[in-house]
Amino acid sequence: MAPPRAPARPGVAGVAASEIPPSTPRAGTTPGVLVLVLALLLGIQPVTTDLYLPALPALTAGFGARIAHAQLTLTALLLAFGVSQLVLGPLSDRFGRRPVLLVGLSAYVLAAAGTALASSIEGLIALRALQGAAMGAAVMAARAIVRDLYQPAEGARVMSRALTGLGVIACLCAPVGSVVTDGLGWRFALAVPALFGVATLALVALRFRESLPRPDANALRPSAIVRTWGTVLRHPTFLTFSALTTAAYGLLFTFLASSSFVFLQVLGLSRTGYGLVMLWNSLAYIAGTFLCRYWLARHGVRGSVARG
Repeated sequence: MAPPRAPARPGVAGVAASEIPPSTPRAGTTPGVLVLVLALLLGIQPVTTDLYLPALPALTAGFGARIAHAQLTLTALLLAFGVSQLVLGPLSDRFGRRPVLLVGLSAYVLAAAGTALASSIEGLIALRALQGAAMGAAVMAARAIVRDLYQPAEGARVMSRALTGLGVIACLCAPVGSVVTDGLGWRFALAVPALFGVATLALVALRFRESLPRPDANALRPSAIVRTWGTVLRHPTFLTFSALTTAAYGLLFTFLASSSFVFLQVLGLSRTGYGLVMLWNSLAYIAGTFLCRYWLARHGVRGSVARG
């Protein structure tokens, strides 16, 4: 049974679901597989940002680098992650979610493998930036897929289930990173995301069917892009939610960039202990996704955000 679709998708395609030919590929992904795909696409973020954190002090010592330079491996990744979506979004509107995902995940795997082989901190920073840009394809596509297939209220519930999967992945990242770093070294901790990327790429290639009803031939026209950006930047809902998200993620990644040095070097915690600290943070995140799902049913999207 195909996942429920919005009866009409104004905007990019502007056609009703009933107008899409029966042979359309968007009908081929089952709800369970779709949630798994979404969870993996969203989960690529904590795999990329959290799993290597226990290895960060060892990585810094291995390159003989300063702490500030090591922290740039996270900063560069996040900057590339944010900027890349400004380009990848229109590309996915023009060519579809699936092609952008396949290319982006392939680039992610190559960049992740390259970080494990980097010979200098500068090379590592550059490869992490490429990894962040490729990660943008996964996260952007996950949200676009939900928008393609669901009305806002149902889409929020589907996204909540996918975010629960993300929370489970996030729970495992720091403990796995600690075990891998202790047992095999920091380079192997950098290589693990490549394996995750391969698994996600295989699932997308084999089981995910295109969700975009029809490509937008005008999506890459500069005038259309500028007009879309202008519309979005003037929308009060976008500005409000962007401010909330910026504040939340700013605090989160400030903590992540410094946490391993503080817990491991200043407080003298073991890598295993640090992994457990991060595990508790992730468990709190999972609890939040369940609470969000309950609130969505009772209060809707705006009411849930206000209470959060």
